[in-house]
Amino acid sequence: MKKFIKLFTIILIIIINSNNILAQFGKNKVQYEDFNWKFIQTVNFDIYYNDGIKYLADFAANSCEKSLSSIQKTLNHKMSSRVSVVVYSSHNEFQQTNVIMQFMPEGVGGVTELYKNRVVVPFQGNWAQLDHVIHHELVHAVLNDMFYGGTFQTALMSNGGFMLPLWMNEGFAEWESIGGMNTETDMFMRDLTLNERLPSLDRLDGYLAYRGGQTFYSYLADKYGKERVGDLINKLKIYRNLDIAFQNSFQMNFEEFSEKWQKDIKKHYFPDMEIFDDPKDFAIALTDQEKEMTFYNSSPAISPDGEKMAFISTSGGVFGIFIRKIDDKKSVKQLVSSSRSQDFEDLNMLTPGISWNNDGTKIAISAKAGGEDAVYIVNADNGKYKKYTWGIKSISSTQWSHDGKYIAFIGVKDIKSDIYLFDIENNELKQVTNDIFSELNISWSYDNKKIYFISDRANNLDGIFTSKTYKIWNSDIYSNDIYELNLETGRIQRLTYDSENRKTSIAVISGNDKLLYVSDKNGIGNIYILDLNTKKSSPLTNSIYGITQVAISNDLSKALFTVQIKGGYDIYLIKYPLDSKLKIDELPLTKFRQSQLEQKKIIASISDVNEEKQEETKLVGYGDFEITFDSQQLVQANIDAQKNLIENEQQNTLNDTISSDYVEQDYKIKFSPDLILGNPGYSTFFGVQGVTQMLFSDVLGDHQIYFQANLLLDLRNSQFYLAYNYLPNIIDYSFSIYHTSAFVLLNDNNFYRFRNFGVGATASYPFDLFNRLEINANLMFLSKENIDIPEIGSLDRYLIVPKIKYVHDNTLLGYYGPRDGTRYFLEIYGTPKLGSNGIDFATFRADYRTYIPLGMYFGFALRGAGGASFGTNPQKFFLGGTDNWINRSFSNGRLPFENPEDFAFMSFEMPLRGWAVSEVLGNKFLIGNFEFRFPFLTALIAGPLPVLIQGINGAIFFDIGTAFDDKIVGSSGNKELGNVLMSSGLGIRSYFLGIPWKIDIAWRNEIYSWSSPYYLFSIGYDF
Repeated sequence: MKKFIKLFTIILIIIINSNNILAQFGKNKVQYEDFNWKFIQTVNFDIYYNDGIKYLADFAANSCEKSLSSIQKTLNHKMSSRVSVVVYSSHNEFQQTNVIMQFMPEGVGGVTELYKNRVVVPFQGNWAQLDHVIHHELVHAVLNDMFYGGTFQTALMSNGGFMLPLWMNEGFAEWESIGGMNTETDMFMRDLTLNERLPSLDRLDGYLAYRGGQTFYSYLADKYGKERVGDLINKLKIYRNLDIAFQNSFQMNFEEFSEKWQKDIKKHYFPDMEIFDDPKDFAIALTDQEKEMTFYNSSPAISPDGEKMAFISTSGGVFGIFIRKIDDKKSVKQLVSSSRSQDFEDLNMLTPGISWNNDGTKIAISAKAGGEDAVYIVNADNGKYKKYTWGIKSISSTQWSHDGKYIAFIGVKDIKSDIYLFDIENNELKQVTNDIFSELNISWSYDNKKIYFISDRANNLDGIFTSKTYKIWNSDIYSNDIYELNLETGRIQRLTYDSENRKTSIAVISGNDKLLYVSDKNGIGNIYILDLNTKKSSPLTNSIYGITQVAISNDLSKALFTVQIKGGYDIYLIKYPLDSKLKIDELPLTKFRQSQLEQKKIIASISDVNEEKQEETKLVGYGDFEITFDSQQLVQANIDAQKNLIENEQQNTLNDTISSDYVEQDYKIKFSPDLILGNPGYSTFFGVQGVTQMLFSDVLGDHQIYFQANLLLDLRNSQFYLAYNYLPNIIDYSFSIYHTSAFVLLNDNNFYRFRNFGVGATASYPFDLFNRLEINANLMFLSKENIDIPEIGSLDRYLIVPKIKYVHDNTLLGYYGPRDGTRYFLEIYGTPKLGSNGIDFATFRADYRTYIPLGMYFGFALRGAGGASFGTNPQKFFLGGTDNWINRSFSNGRLPFENPEDFAFMSFEMPLRGWAVSEVLGNKFLIGNFEFRFPFLTALIAGPLPVLIQGINGAIFFDIGTAFDDKIVGSSGNKELGNVLMSSGLGIRSYFLGIPWKIDIAWRNEIYSWSSPYYLFSIGYDF
């Protein structure tokens, strides 16, 4: 069974790779800038980076070595090879990487790929975040090495079909990188548990895999001991079976352990209901992500008159900026949508900042605009906007001054985050901080003379703290406090002194003597009031669910806050917040926060004891030994002593690796294999095939060599494709050489061999993420040979075929195909006549598809396509069938080729379900497809085998099309079909063994009636 699953997984990979090679649509990986790559080497890592950011590479190098030491200690596993780490100085640069071919939205903070086990991370202005992401991704690299040999190639050859469950993989990465539990996960799990949404371990998927998985390992370490974490993972490596590993470790099978875990988690959190307050008890819910199906409602900003709010939400799964009256839920309207054009390509939802101008007519926000971030000033009535860019790669926390003259924001430039002021009237930008520390979450004072912000600078207030004078990795980058910046003097003042508590939002109270902020001081995000005169804080809320952001109106009558609840985020309102006084000065601590403080006390007491012992001189022993003359040998040394020696040795090795004196070297291109496979493939036209695939690339993925072959007897009968892709610049180039052949039985009952041999070059120019222009030229040799009667000779053609194509695609993908947006292409290609056997034609083709969502799961898919070919030898279009059709049928039972060009330019226009492949043909075609897509079943257990068929979707479709030479001919009165074909039916889509399967039942229109049903089985995604 494992080999069966492995085989089908490989087939899926081949299908996906083939689709990528021949993709008609798809978004673009845009290279907005030229990188001059350098690298440094540590004991275990090669760190790659763009010239000029060696300081960032040094930080990453030290973080990598420190993290690897911790991971290897936990797992008792030593890496078998060096790890390549690619570091970018911003998320916008990270999105340009070619190590991973997919586009990575803002929510992706780092990635570890399996082809070469490379780690890719961006710096987003927060040193603590970067350190955490590096540690998290290195866990994946070590697990890849441990379970799969470190590469995709070894994974396919040796893992026996076992995959470490996502929740165990991501959960361990979070647990190890954070060092256990943290307040964010504790709040998340409390929310799920108290709202009766705590799933079993095997259902921890999506975001739950991170938080739920981390909780599992924390539970494991607390209940059974930290060493049992590594022990369990090592047993999974040995047994490659969850039940056996859990039974061996805990004397319970996996299901029994999961049930116990759920019960214990509930026991842990349910008592909190008596200690903390539900937000509904002290505030009014303004949004309901569950009923509205928005999942994410956050970043509220109150208009100056206190009547309206602007906020981020997810209507239809797309992040956008919305405005509504605070007291009227029905007044909501979308102002800006992301993921539709280069402007607002990505909203900075993880580091939000929405603010109003002083008269409430405009809002300021930041968002991605191509290769950099921009500040947008948006009209609050009609959504029209003005964009401002300064070459700053990352912009966040955009805040308008109360007099409307300035917009302050945090910009990440040259490996550091600083506060900037934009003078709107004079169109001038000024940098007001200039140091290596992280700046987060800014807010203006009401007199516009001060800015409040959160930073990791501790007591480093005065002095020069640049990359040349200060090594950030020697400081506590996880420090977190609130600071005040005087814009007139440039002086920075520290306002809070509890750096271990995470602060996430600041809102200044009019009067300039108090401010609100969010802190997890008691273990849950709550709102606190800070008196700027006395520097004392007092709690405003005692929420049982984590609050993340806060805003307050100018007249102090309303406070809005974002809270994580029921697995999503909602916005709540407190009326007259300063009048609602808690009866307690300090909030009760969560169990997790109590354990943290107790652990801190223990560590402090041990530290005190060690300081006292350092004053004494003592001999250091190497453990106690027992000697016996019976066995004439030494008994093993004391285990604890050995352990201390090993840990000291590891620590000394780690200390040796911490450095800032790494030698910078120029990057050199060196190819190595990503993938070498010999496996089956499938095609509607040629059926099952044996396919060999090879992919080679350099470390950065900028240079790729791809080879695919289906070898049969000799070159004339084989198929191969060899391509070199050059990707480091804004224009992507591809150079290829290819050969295809096929044996076809024609109408004269003779077998013919059709061949297409050629070389090609393509240049792809992406204008942005959604639009590109492709220019292609091919030199082709075509032939048709009679195999049965060789003396007839072959018909040969020599062609030069130029092509130009424009592609647009801003769709959002669902389970089985696009679910929202539009995609289309326009292309022109052809050939002039060369020689006596030459041909000439010009072809125009267009394909337009649009997707209309009805909520999250329902929607319409509409497609219209057409083409026409002109010239002495116009191209033929073959209409009918569907892609990757398993139980396929051909019109007249054979492939519809007559001339070599039919094979070389075979244009099968699909889908037209219910009809055979090439049911009608012509040098012009039109086709229309209409589908209503809907969820059918959530999950189904298939038969006696424990195989889960997930996410079964349904589709009701109507297809219509025609192919013709001169004119469209309808059905005649004598019951003869014309060249207009129609069909209708319904289909089911599901993933089985990781492969998308489609079953369609089609009825075709046969003049005056509909036919009996036709059943189509195929593999792949919907159009």
